[in-house]
Amino acid sequence: MSDRILVTGATGIIGSELVSLLVSEGVDVKAGTRNPDRARDLFDASVEVVELDYRQPATFDAAVEWADRVFLQPPPFDPDAYDTLAPLLDWTVQAGSEHVVTVSAMGMEVRSDLPIRQLEEHVASLGVDYTFLRPNLLMQNFRREFLADRIRRTGVFKMPVGDAAVSMVDGRDVAAVAAAALTGDAHLGRAYTLTGPEAITYARVAELIGGAASRPVRFESCSDEEMLGWLTGSGWSPEIAGVVIAMYQSVRAGVRAEVSGDVEQVLGRPARSFQQFATDYAGEWQ
Repeated sequence: MSDRILVTGATGIIGSELVSLLVSEGVDVKAGTRNPDRARDLFDASVEVVELDYRQPATFDAAVEWADRVFLQPPPFDPDAYDTLAPLLDWTVQAGSEHVVTVSAMGMEVRSDLPIRQLEEHVASLGVDYTFLRPNLLMQNFRREFLADRIRRTGVFKMPVGDAAVSMVDGRDVAAVAAAALTGDAHLGRAYTLTGPEAITYARVAELIGGAASRPVRFESCSDEEMLGWLTGSGWSPEIAGVVIAMYQSVRAGVRAEVSGDVEQVLGRPARSFQQFATDYAGEWQ
């Protein structure tokens, strides 16, 4: 495989894992990020890091003019995903990139009203090869500061989800599917719904984290309003916090419980379970 691959969002959950996977496979990869210093701390010197800010067109050329294939990671929970990324996509195609692997979200194929689906439609309209990855909620969210810190400090986490079940997916599996899509032609024009092997409740998540970390961990359901106040009080913008609340509403509606076999179809092995995820990262909640 001789194609040159640009990974955007290279310091994120999926992007950082993807860069490491591609490097291990001997792929010529460039890490695009608006925080180059952080990326250089994450990766060894063999990875070329380039500044790429989705809202600064002056940073586009150095990243995309080099790339044959591009992994596109929208900013998490961005309510303006289409407006943010469409200019970069246009620039990418004009620069000669031939394949775009785009991360969107589970269920986007029936949500043309949402910016992330409009972004998918824009990619498909550009005349380049594409692959869409539609992951469910990432298990790695429980490693993020606003959840992991609460679990460490109090042993309790709250979300407005009640007893709904979710087929969460390990971000490492999403990265592995992205690597497969980027390093071959078997996945051109395909869309994959990426989930874990089972749907579990958040009460079960608490049990699994507690068991792995050898300490009591408890889940408590809360209201949308309580969650919104917590997020905005932690510095989240009202617009982004609103997207998060809408996501939790979809959880309560049951639309995040479906289990897909696409991870196993692409990788030839089962998707990682939440129990495996909790075991692998147990030290982060102790």
